[in-house]
Amino acid sequence: MGNLTPALIIDPSSGIFLGDLFGFILALPISLFLAFWMSAVKRRWAVVLGAFIGAFIGFVIILGWVGTLIYTTPLPGADGASTFFGSLFFNSMLGLAGGIITDLLVARANPNIYRRPDIVVHEE
Repeated sequence: MGNLTPALIIDPSSGIFLGDLFGFILALPISLFLAFWMSAVKRRWAVVLGAFIGAFIGFVIILGWVGTLIYTTPLPGADGASTFFGSLFFNSMLGLAGGIITDLLVARANPNIYRRPDIVVHEE
């Protein structure tokens, strides 16, 4: 039964963990700023929180896929540099997607605030 359970080994000194961590840290300003800037709702903190959660989910996915979070050995051929650039791109993408999804959910929860007013044009 021990072969079927996740390894849950996090080695902070490995290059894969450090590459994933620094990719996550550098992806945060990108995804948080873009989610804030693209947001159309009044509760922008919710959109920024959604972007942070999306980027963190990306961090965990990369650590589980490439690192030793699920398997006892890291992915063959993976090193810290490739993990860093992959993590930077993937975490930015998931952070922005999380912000957009949160933006849609907040706007759907309060549709009367975010509708455009009907403009009546009179002809003379």
